[in-house]
Amino acid sequence: MGDLASDVRAGLRTVPARAGLVFLSLFIGFFAVTLLVSTLEALQRRANDLVAEFGAGSFALIRPPGAEVSSWSREKVTWFRDNLDGDAAVSGLSRLETAGQEDLAVVAADGDLARVRGWRFADGRALDALDVRQAARHAVAPAALCRRRGWRVGEFIRIGREPFRLVGGIAGDGAGLPSLPAAAVYIPYTVDALDEGAGPARHRVEAIWFRADGGTDPEALQRRVAALLDQPGASENDAVWITPETLLQGIRRWQKTIAWTAGSGSLLGLLLGAVTLAGLLLTGVRERIPEIGLRRALGARRRDIAGLFVAEALVLTVTAGLAGWAAGELTLRWLGSRFPLPFHLGWQTRLLPLLLAVGLALLCSIGPAVFAARLPPAEALRNE
Repeated sequence: MGDLASDVRAGLRTVPARAGLVFLSLFIGFFAVTLLVSTLEALQRRANDLVAEFGAGSFALIRPPGAEVSSWSREKVTWFRDNLDGDAAVSGLSRLETAGQEDLAVVAADGDLARVRGWRFADGRALDALDVRQAARHAVAPAALCRRRGWRVGEFIRIGREPFRLVGGIAGDGAGLPSLPAAAVYIPYTVDALDEGAGPARHRVEAIWFRADGGTDPEALQRRVAALLDQPGASENDAVWITPETLLQGIRRWQKTIAWTAGSGSLLGLLLGAVTLAGLLLTGVRERIPEIGLRRALGARRRDIAGLFVAEALVLTVTAGLAGWAAGELTLRWLGSRFPLPFHLGWQTRLLPLLLAVGLALLCSIGPAVFAARLPPAEALRNE
């Protein structure tokens, strides 16, 4: 093993300029691969989290953009629930205005919201029908928001001018609609729970959430809801549909953009490095024909000769791969503390450059290695 390492070092030192060019090309390629994979992995994780937080098999209707007051009421939620014959869980949301808390969204919801959203609770419990019937001053909030504000389940928090007991902390951020930020607190739908002078707008529902229940196909449920909206006299024909696909449109655009930009850079770098590496090895075989003949005459086997060139390719590519990965990870960690750059340094990001390096080495070295191994010793020595 020590002799092989010495032979590899000696072989690469004979062509330092070309070996450096190969290393640089591959380094750029693997650096770009690290950025690409870590960013795509982060976006995919965000997409999975977004779908999970939105709710499996869920979709929603929201009021059209620009509509100041929704035309929906709580009776509309009940109407949907009755007409869907128990095949869906339905819940309505009303965003409430609170004086002095513009940075906090307060949402009035019924006792079915947690089931419709498929929420998990990090602590406490969800709002239920009893909370709504008793007009209980109870609230639930995302666990992340509770940590930021120092709230604890069981304590009272102030919403508007009234205290509410925090009864549950939602795992995740609890968002899912463009009109609802992550900093949202959910209270039972009781219009008198907050400041007086609410007016009729407090009775309106801004979003109606649906979730397929009892094995119902979500797409079939969406068609049934669309048919209900198309009934004569319905005023919701211009409602905006929110589905997991619509939520993921922005992430998909980012994924495509990054795949084309970083993907093109990494592919170009790796292609240039692979071509240069193959040329380096092929030229090295021709320039070292006397050395190959001498090694064969001294008892080296064909596989020893082939292994020498494969080892040289592996050393170059694996070293470049590790260097590119390390530089990419350091760059991401440095940029991540300064810019909102999505990245995730998981096992794929760390393993893929190494696998690519080994694959490129084997692909580029197999031809020159076979050519070197098949050289007859006598003919090689004749070129001395």
